[in-house]
Amino acid sequence: MTRKLRNRTRKATEQCEACKYWFTPRGLALHLDNTARTACVALRHAQQQAREAESDSDAQPPSSAPSQTPSSTPQPFEGDFFGDYAQEDWDEFDEYDPSRHGDSPMEIDGDEQVEDWEEEEVPAEDPHAAALRDAQRHVHAHLRAKTFRVPFPDARAGQPLDQDRQPSAYKKSEPGDPYHPFASKLDWQVARWAKMRGPGSTAVTELLEIEHLVELLGLSFKNVRELNAIIDNDLSASRPRFIRREIIVAGEAFEVFYRDIIACVRALYGDPEFSGILVFTPERHYADVDQTVRVYFDMHTGRWWWETQEKLEKEKPGATIIPIIISSDKTQLTVFGSKTAYPVYMTIGNLPKDIRRKPRRRRQILLAYLPSSRLDHITSKAARRRVQANLFHTCMSTILKPLRQYGIEGISMASGDGVVRRCHPIFAMYIGDYPEQLLVTCCKTGTCPKCNVPRAELGRSTEPDRPLRD
Repeated sequence: MTRKLRNRTRKATEQCEACKYWFTPRGLALHLDNTARTACVALRHAQQQAREAESDSDAQPPSSAPSQTPSSTPQPFEGDFFGDYAQEDWDEFDEYDPSRHGDSPMEIDGDEQVEDWEEEEVPAEDPHAAALRDAQRHVHAHLRAKTFRVPFPDARAGQPLDQDRQPSAYKKSEPGDPYHPFASKLDWQVARWAKMRGPGSTAVTELLEIEHLVELLGLSFKNVRELNAIIDNDLSASRPRFIRREIIVAGEAFEVFYRDIIACVRALYGDPEFSGILVFTPERHYADVDQTVRVYFDMHTGRWWWETQEKLEKEKPGATIIPIIISSDKTQLTVFGSKTAYPVYMTIGNLPKDIRRKPRRRRQILLAYLPSSRLDHITSKAARRRVQANLFHTCMSTILKPLRQYGIEGISMASGDGVVRRCHPIFAMYIGDYPEQLLVTCCKTGTCPKCNVPRAELGRSTEPDRPLRD
């Protein structure tokens, strides 16, 4: 049994009484919420009835509006796609390098005047929510029935590039050369010092510019830019390092830790475990042979992927879309080593939802963890709300910035079977509860974050043809 497997086994402390599988406490809750097994569904209903009975017998009335401030008891981080984390994993990170990323310092004025954003007080859970969830599962069961598939009409979409399969990092290395892609042990040691112990990119570059130093040491790089290229192109990104960056808010500095999103996409997209189930092109599915009833059951069957593929094929035929899915929960503080923050996760829509939604498969990557400060040094409540919104958007803009270029131009990526395609990673979805939907879309409390329905008409109809927000 490997060390990673032993660690996961120790953390799986809760057993589902119905299916007898073991989970972490959070994993068991997610399992019962999403399972379609008859025995597990019956167990969930029994637990819900027990909780309702306990709630009815409690003399203390429940709060009508649960707090949307972060939980007072932070939860430990339970791992992600890259496995479990030790304390030293959180202590190792790269400092933000402006010369490499081409950004200016991030500073937010506490008095900046933008449209006010209000934090939402979410009402108590609808007592009919359980019945609604059961109805949804009933519908999902019908969606598993046979459908009539219509492929995307342009055969060039999602096609491999006209080149040989890309070998793995292991196969590219020379037999008996443990320091590949570096030329020697000394070459690797200098690179390791420059990236992990060095005084900074400018100082390292100036050191390497000393006459004949590179030749005397036999280095494969002459400056930090060339070293970064070797790392980005020739080393497998098993676990991308975090980047620490400071954001100045009303004169106070806050830390944000995030990963290179492109490296995270490469890791998920190139995982050999899923080489046979990745989806590369959109499809339309219908419930009848006459194609009158459209069926939606996974991301590639939706309208967004189809319409986006059409636009890309007009500009750059042969595109493979990688839908980027971001999720977070600002009410759930999480402990990352000695730091307490709230996490931002990422996955890709090319993975079937049956894989993405299972906690035990760990198809989510911890992309970033954001500052959890309440900004108490800002006395004005209105200004504090504005700055909280601006802080969030500034962090997310920085984290997602690489998608702007590669989403349009494309980037060559190899899937787990070594096949290389021109991929376009595009930010497609943000998963969050209602308060975060308001935060992401810059909407006020009580409005719909999806369409411009008047506030007074909320809930009066289910008209699906309202125009979406721009």
